[in-house]
Amino acid sequence: MTTLSSRSIFLAALITGLFVARPSVALEQPAYQLVEEFGDLQIRRYEPMIVARTLVDEDFDDAGNEGFRRLAGYIFGGNVDDQRIAMTAPVGLSPAEISGRAEQSEADVYWITFSMPGKYDMDTLPVPDDSRVELVAEPERYVAVVRYKGGWAQSRYRTHEARLLALVDELSGWAKKGEVSWARYNPPFVPGFLKTNEVAIEVVPAHVAQSQ
Repeated sequence: MTTLSSRSIFLAALITGLFVARPSVALEQPAYQLVEEFGDLQIRRYEPMIVARTLVDEDFDDAGNEGFRRLAGYIFGGNVDDQRIAMTAPVGLSPAEISGRAEQSEADVYWITFSMPGKYDMDTLPVPDDSRVELVAEPERYVAVVRYKGGWAQSRYRTHEARLLALVDELSGWAKKGEVSWARYNPPFVPGFLKTNEVAIEVVPAHVAQSQ
């Protein structure tokens, strides 16, 4: 019989509180406009937003859990004002490139992110108690996105990551910028076949990329 660790029990209880306590209230999501659509691929223009993020040095599966715990602590009152901030969706994960870490691959270090509700700005968001959590203002950007249903296995993510990159490479008007990120829209207790996920990568118009 498998015994759950205290950390796993805490995380499960925290997630249940976040997603179940007010099931009738839809979680706020980052605002965007659909620019173009090519089959399963969407090009979106995201408005400027603020994200809370934390850098996690764990493997793919553990990084999401650890990062979620830190960020949930922040919005549950772990800040200088003891202020609660509404949960949003999705939870983001993206590989981080850290200088001076030649002994490890980029895939061993991840940014885990929550977008902050649109009513806040950098002056009204409370400062995190946890020094590992930081607030970052992200500018407007264009993003290529593929949405898919299914569980959170790394192999499934890699399959859709490759699919996203191949689809973007076929576009003549856009060029990739940066790394692929992963977005999870549902709590863990939702059955895998009902989970909504996205893989995304920032893009810029091809003529802009050629001039850089």
